[in-house]
Amino acid sequence: MMNTWFMVASDTVAPFRWEHILASQRTIFWEVRKLPRNFRMAWDGDLILCYRSGSEKRGLVGLAEVEEGFNDDGITIRGRCEFQQMIHYDEFKHLGTYRSTEAGRLRNRGTLFHVHDAFVQWIIKRLEEAGDTTSAAWCQHLGSRGWDG
Repeated sequence: MMNTWFMVASDTVAPFRWEHILASQRTIFWEVRKLPRNFRMAWDGDLILCYRSGSEKRGLVGLAEVEEGFNDDGITIRGRCEFQQMIHYDEFKHLGTYRSTEAGRLRNRGTLFHVHDAFVQWIIKRLEEAGDTTSAAWCQHLGSRGWDG
């Protein structure tokens, strides 16, 4: 089963800023940080919801994919799609579908968190409502390979 991850990156650390990773669609190696067990559970092709932290502009900004799963030091990811509009943290921080995820329970204090299908479905719906059908389609495509729910 494929996993879906919520990955946190600061808006101040240049090589790990989502805007750069998503715009270039290049691969980047991410060393193990907090919650190392999650890095060990990341597999090739897993979906990543890209969360920007560190400022008043906190929120989900795009989608990435695990290009190469855990290899003793970390994972390699590839930016896939930048959202037309950020989904602000305030929009989902009180949702039960978010709060029940690892990211919600730990208040995004870490780097890589497992999330449930219900939260991903909320993201897809929110993207469609905002008219961002390209991002919604990417999310469905990457997730259609088999979420673990």
